[in-house]
Amino acid sequence: MVIAPLRRKVLRDLGRLWAQVLAIALVLAAGVATMILGNGAHASLSETRARYYADYRFADVFADLTRAPLALLGDVAAIDGVLQAEARIVKLGRPEFPDMVEPASILLVSLPVNPDAGLNRLHLRQGRLPEPLASDEIVVSEGFAAAHRLQPGTTVPVIMNGKRRDLVVTGIALSPEFIYALGPGEMMPDPRRFGIAWLPRATLEAAYDLDGAFSNIVLRLAPGTSEARVIEALDRLTAPYGGNGATGRSEQISHAFLDAELKQLGAMVKVLPPIFLLVAAMLVHMTLSRLVALEREQIGLLKALGYSSGSIAGHYLEFVLCIAVIGCLIGFVAGAWLGAGMAQLYARFFSFPFLVFTRDPQIYVLAAAITLAAAIGGALQTVRGVLRLAPAVAMAPPAPADFRRRTGLIARLVPLRQTGRMIARHLLRWPMRSLSSIIGVAMAVAILVASLWSFGSIDHMIDVTFSRAERQDVKIAFVGAEPASAVQDVRQMPGVMAAEPFRVASARLSHGARSKRLAIEGRPASARLSRALSPDLVPMAMPGAGLIVSEALANALNVSRGDLVTVEFLEGRRNVVQLPVSGISVGYVGLGAAMEMGALNRAMGDGALISGVNVILDPAGQDAFFVAARQAPKTGFMNVTDLTVSRFRETLAENITVMITVYVTLAGIIAVGVVYNFSRIALSEQGRELASLRVLGFTQAEVSGVILGELAAVVLVAQPLGWLIGHGIGLAMVAAFSSDLYRVPFVMGREVYATASLIVIGAALLSGVAVRGRINRLDMIAVLKTRE
Repeated sequence: MVIAPLRRKVLRDLGRLWAQVLAIALVLAAGVATMILGNGAHASLSETRARYYADYRFADVFADLTRAPLALLGDVAAIDGVLQAEARIVKLGRPEFPDMVEPASILLVSLPVNPDAGLNRLHLRQGRLPEPLASDEIVVSEGFAAAHRLQPGTTVPVIMNGKRRDLVVTGIALSPEFIYALGPGEMMPDPRRFGIAWLPRATLEAAYDLDGAFSNIVLRLAPGTSEARVIEALDRLTAPYGGNGATGRSEQISHAFLDAELKQLGAMVKVLPPIFLLVAAMLVHMTLSRLVALEREQIGLLKALGYSSGSIAGHYLEFVLCIAVIGCLIGFVAGAWLGAGMAQLYARFFSFPFLVFTRDPQIYVLAAAITLAAAIGGALQTVRGVLRLAPAVAMAPPAPADFRRRTGLIARLVPLRQTGRMIARHLLRWPMRSLSSIIGVAMAVAILVASLWSFGSIDHMIDVTFSRAERQDVKIAFVGAEPASAVQDVRQMPGVMAAEPFRVASARLSHGARSKRLAIEGRPASARLSRALSPDLVPMAMPGAGLIVSEALANALNVSRGDLVTVEFLEGRRNVVQLPVSGISVGYVGLGAAMEMGALNRAMGDGALISGVNVILDPAGQDAFFVAARQAPKTGFMNVTDLTVSRFRETLAENITVMITVYVTLAGIIAVGVVYNFSRIALSEQGRELASLRVLGFTQAEVSGVILGELAAVVLVAQPLGWLIGHGIGLAMVAAFSSDLYRVPFVMGREVYATASLIVIGAALLSGVAVRGRINRLDMIAVLKTRE
């Protein structure tokens, strides 16, 4: 096969410059991989969720109530747009495991008569469903079973409505309703301390005295049905039976957390790929401009021999496209592999029964098109220069640069040795190239800064939430509202050093056209254990009247201090009152609203009641306390602060370790690619000068100092710019990740900048070692014979 001369030259140049070509291709590949990784994982999770929801009939509307007759189900099913309505019994039980001192909870959900036709169908992993008439058989969630080594046939003692029942596990299952199984009051799933059990309806009817009644209802809606209208009608029907307000799928806790994760994946796709493609475009421009400068004479000869300017320009574009194609191929493989791995991690974390990993060709085509456009964009200016170059001009050497104009001022202001003058002269001779290199290194620093800040932010969030705001050792929530005197019963339990009551009321807060459904927490006026903190982290006293709302809720409702908020209580007498906003507090989990407990009870109009007690424990009496609390009939569930924090740290540590590893790798690719290309170009331009210095008696270390000094100058100047860009990216990420579920505070310590800079400087040193080796191997005679 005959290969055209210019194409043969492209292949020769790719082989001759393979190290620089690979460095640029890897940066391009990183951009392609992050696009495919993010889009692929996002599409896979979205597709998996959609198919799981559809195949297992995930409900659209959910509502809890106290007790309603089954006859109400007909009225609910008659609401316009409701395709299917299912009445259930959902109650919280307490499993008893001999190896667990700390409390655990299990959510008990009744099964329909025909489970295959019901909503939120189960996906059995092992075993079978309970027999409809069996009174002691259950199916448990997979995470809970794995945490306690449960198998079909294992017996699990469960406290149901104050009475112990020995239940036999018949199967292990997953449900679309509990993809993210979060226990009451918890911030992270903890399958050891919270699980779900499904059992025949008759068992729960007998245990909770709900014969012919239900406590939970789920609906499936026809496509196009107004969810808000159905919820409004459902609330009217359930209000007389203790309904505390229905919620749509968007507010269902499992779905909401998965949505938040998908939002983060989408944000990553928007932030990272543009950085890599910008750096790659600059590298292409740097490399190609130097290649054209070295081949001026060849370009002139080619034009003199009859090659058109367009064919020569096409030759250089073909060289760039080859690099881009190499980068795309590497990026395709890496992105598909990493995307599948990330999707698998998410599938395990969110308890999917299967994974639909999509390799949408459109994502690959889009990634390739953007990458090729970035590479061509970096080459355009150089190619335009080739088109304008006349043969006679091209064959003549370029005019010598006038360094006095650019370095004279620096020389007068800063006393430089001869080596320093050479470094400044070369950096200022091509200011745009030097600036591009500085920006490239700065981008590597920025990626690290934009990821490493999360460590300090998480520590700050934990400190504010669990050391300053929620300072109790244990939060005990009662089965229902109890008289205020119940706090005395808790104070008499073994190990209790301090106890402080609280009241929680479900309500809908409205201001203008905006509204949010949440729980208002009533606290003592001088609360010491569970406190509201001002934005400067000073404890706030509970006002005699009015609400203290979190910053997130204030933003969501567009309210400020002094504004009136309409509060519609969704339990008790369901009073509707208007309360002023008395203060704005800081908070990172959920939408918070608090008020003085007496004022809350007066607003609700149902007497001095409490929902639970916050407790400080004597460590020596902790085990005895847990035994007594579990045996108390009023105890609904308990949150142990130390266990919550340790689980929170454990889960985040795993996720962040993966994320930081990816970011450090990507930043290292950028740093090595930029620094190596810059130093190789500088070496090729100054080869004659360096060889001359060696001939004049300069040592290898002194000669290397010229190139390495330029490299050091670029890397050091890039650090503060990278800090600034990373700070901005971090702020953008915080805004993108924030939701009603949680917000991450932006805390940027000096150690973040230091760590990011050290990693990038380390990558630069590796490139410097490689360049130093090439300098040591310079053939002085061959270099001195080279015509510039």
